[in-house]
Amino acid sequence: MPGIRILPTAALIAVWILSMPVQAVLSNSADGAVLPQPGIELQPEDVVRIVINALANNDKPYDNAGIETAFAFASPANKVNTGPLEKFTQMVKNDVFGIMIDHVESEFSKVVHDGNNAYQLVQLIGKNGVEIVFAFRLSKQLDGKFEGMWMTDAVWPVGDAMVPQQGF
Repeated sequence: MPGIRILPTAALIAVWILSMPVQAVLSNSADGAVLPQPGIELQPEDVVRIVINALANNDKPYDNAGIETAFAFASPANKVNTGPLEKFTQMVKNDVFGIMIDHVESEFSKVVHDGNNAYQLVQLIGKNGVEIVFAFRLSKQLDGKFEGMWMTDAVWPVGDAMVPQQGF
């Protein structure tokens, strides 16, 4: 047929192999949307940026997709305390962490490495104008399904900045 080319098998295999790293960090949701996932090629600063950017756009491509992404990057040890996803969602939407949802600006510190642990500060400005700094602690997973991948162990507010009690 004119205009249609059939690629040789070797070319198809090459395309498939080259697309593997992208596939390794993406996951399909129930509605077919693709969300970022942990990957061995991601560094701690990549993980924090992925999580922060996902939370800034929490309801894209569907409701709570940002929170789902943050949960995907939570370490297995973290998930013991914060999971399952429904519990994690409630926690992220509480008065302490709720400012992360749909925040309007973020600024990242340099990452501090300590062996298989890493720390990064992120200053956020919420949609209500409130500023707060969060600390992220990540660890490189040493075994299991996520071996070699950086994942979030904990996030907490730091400094004098406190989220006001009024709603967002």
